[in-house]
Amino acid sequence: MHTTVTLASRESDAIPDAPRGAGLTRRQVFTYHDLLIDVRDFAEAPGPAGTDGRAARFYDWSASTAVPGPLHSTLIVNRMDPVRQTEVAALFAELDATDFPERMGTRHRQLFLVGDVYLHLQHFGQEDGGALIDKAWVDADPRFIRICDALMPIVPPYDPATWTTPADAIATRVHHWEAA
Repeated sequence: MHTTVTLASRESDAIPDAPRGAGLTRRQVFTYHDLLIDVRDFAEAPGPAGTDGRAARFYDWSASTAVPGPLHSTLIVNRMDPVRQTEVAALFAELDATDFPERMGTRHRQLFLVGDVYLHLQHFGQEDGGALIDKAWVDADPRFIRICDALMPIVPPYDPATWTTPADAIATRVHHWEAA
């Protein structure tokens, strides 16, 4: 799967039209505060991210064994200084080298950055990824707590004035299309 993420200002709740050809297999649109986030999955890699609002992916991980069935996406939105990309990627690489992500139900994780907007796209085998993230907090696995503690000072909330819990960083999916 090859994913592109485009970030735009959300001036209305209207979903922009998008061509569905050229290998597009799935499209999801999320809203978060003043942002419209367009996530597209392709069968083959599209051209490189440029200055067209597309986010640059700086981390990509997939579960060691393919699990059949649909992917359900959760998108976390925060802020991050671009100079921290290597550090954040290393934190996730360390966590993803363990059995924790698969035990949590994570099948695929990608991290993107456009400007200082950090996007954490996480795919699960079940529909409510937010519930799986909440369960990880309740279970208090030391690996999960360690990465959350490490990320908090370097990946702060998108809007600190409205943030009260990690659930406040999850974007709302407003559109979903998948090829037959």
